[in-house]
Amino acid sequence: MLKSKCMLAAAIGMAIAALSLNAQACSTVVVGKDVSATGQIIVGHNEDNDLRIVTSQYWVPAADHKAGETITYEPTAAKIPQVEHTYGYYWTQTLHPAGYSFSDGFVNEHGLAIVSNNCNETFEEENPVVDGGVGYGIRRLMAERAKTAREAVDVAIGLVTKYGYTSGGRTYTVADRNEAWQIMLLKGHRYIARKIQDDEVTYIANAFAFDKVDVNSKDVIMSPDLIEHAIKTGKYKPAKAGDYSDFSFRKAYQPVSRRAADWNKDRAQTAWELLMGKETTDQEAFPYSIKPTQKLGVADVQKILSGHWKREERTSGFFHQSMRDICNIGTFESVVYEMNPNPLFTRGWRTAGRPCQMPYVPFFPLAKPSAAQAFMTPEVATAEHFHAAPDRFDFKPDFGLYAALTAQNLVDYLDAEQQKDLHEAVAEQQAKWVKEGDAVLKTAAYLEKAVSPSKAEAFLHQYGAVAYNTSVSLLENEFHDMKPLDVQILADSLSLSKKGTVDVVVFGNKDLDVTKAKKESFIFGVTYPNPDVDLYKDRATAEKMTVKDVNGDGVKDLVLTFASDKAVKYGFADVRTDLWLFGEIDGEKKGGFDVVRIVK
Repeated sequence: MLKSKCMLAAAIGMAIAALSLNAQACSTVVVGKDVSATGQIIVGHNEDNDLRIVTSQYWVPAADHKAGETITYEPTAAKIPQVEHTYGYYWTQTLHPAGYSFSDGFVNEHGLAIVSNNCNETFEEENPVVDGGVGYGIRRLMAERAKTAREAVDVAIGLVTKYGYTSGGRTYTVADRNEAWQIMLLKGHRYIARKIQDDEVTYIANAFAFDKVDVNSKDVIMSPDLIEHAIKTGKYKPAKAGDYSDFSFRKAYQPVSRRAADWNKDRAQTAWELLMGKETTDQEAFPYSIKPTQKLGVADVQKILSGHWKREERTSGFFHQSMRDICNIGTFESVVYEMNPNPLFTRGWRTAGRPCQMPYVPFFPLAKPSAAQAFMTPEVATAEHFHAAPDRFDFKPDFGLYAALTAQNLVDYLDAEQQKDLHEAVAEQQAKWVKEGDAVLKTAAYLEKAVSPSKAEAFLHQYGAVAYNTSVSLLENEFHDMKPLDVQILADSLSLSKKGTVDVVVFGNKDLDVTKAKKESFIFGVTYPNPDVDLYKDRATAEKMTVKDVNGDGVKDLVLTFASDKAVKYGFADVRTDLWLFGEIDGEKKGGFDVVRIVK
């Protein structure tokens, strides 16, 4: 059926804003089980953010708690009474220097998956909360307390009713083996939830998607005064008094400007064209869901999450430059879940970066992630989620995540022909994983029955760990084959606040004639997206270029001089950061990086 934007010291000052505004550009796709090629609910999600992000995956065990225990997450949030027992869960963490409340994903021991989309900019942003309200706690407490998607909706409703929601607006998608729900929360205490029907597929970007819904349906739950409040504020007037069949939640509670914003409209347009086979340009005509004429599989969902807006001009020299693509400049993770009747067999397919450039690696959340994917223990990660030390964000060449990020940074700049081998290698490896997928599940099922569930879990854990290591090796090899520049920054540290210059050396070799370098083509700086989740287009440009043999090996080297403050803009103090050099040598695009400590 498919047609072939969610300065550590400076960050502290930005923390409150960051807590509410992150994850601007996430995308979520849900396929009902009756229109799924696997017969299982499929949930796909891109997690998109700004600035420097570290993603790690953990397993948090089930736990028992003492009477009177309370929990709090953000320093300003409400203290919430703990329950006697919390469920274990897989946790994919979005770690940011200022702390992020609205980006993490979960799959708990009962097979409940949780993802979310930022839907800020509503008519309800001034609503009060109680005792600081609840933000991050929504997603984490759903994971800890709910066995099913429907129970997760009740957990969220209970929390926002009692404390109020701190974010301007958000949609949570929750799914289990039997059903999927989406609950849309407003700042304060109002909400609306709807069960996604088994014969539906839905896509949501970063605006409220519910249009006209059957407010009398058992599959729709909303705050008691939702319609009354919309009428009272003048945002909704029923065509016929007492008849609310024309009630549109998205129109009553969010300005059209949010849906019409290019980074929302263009992503939704791309997704719906892929799903419906026809172009829709009016954002007000975008459906909330459709009943597809053909069944969709995991590959179809992956294709949507890898989608790009067809009208993007891509004039920056880099392929990804804005939030107008589904797979965009700020996509730090993409995941697709197949909600298996046996929660242990629920399979995920995850990328450690943009899905159009990274492999979707198979894993089983309940079998626990590879230890190589964690930067801390779950306990430390929880304690540091809003208080992370600067060195947590250091570039760490020993961690597989950075193999993905370096390959992604380089391939995004290179020409199509230079990218070809990476894309082919990724496609070939993914095809192998897909081909062996059924056999993996059958083997796990046999081990569970013939030996024990723990034996099956160990098998699936090993399979996921090997797959992850395979992906790291693939990306390391392909990065080397793309012939990155050998770059050295001639400084131990660079300052965020002091103006100055820094020399950067590109070492020549027998295959690289640096005398043919094009000075005006060179740029130097950080590669992660700016606070608007756009490409940092004002990186330092070369002020001076000389060619000489720097290291005495008889081969000419290239020395480029840059404004150091421009190179480290959007960096964070006390973090060892990879700074990238891009430019043309002998008519060919080249790139490479070195690591330097950024200081205040």
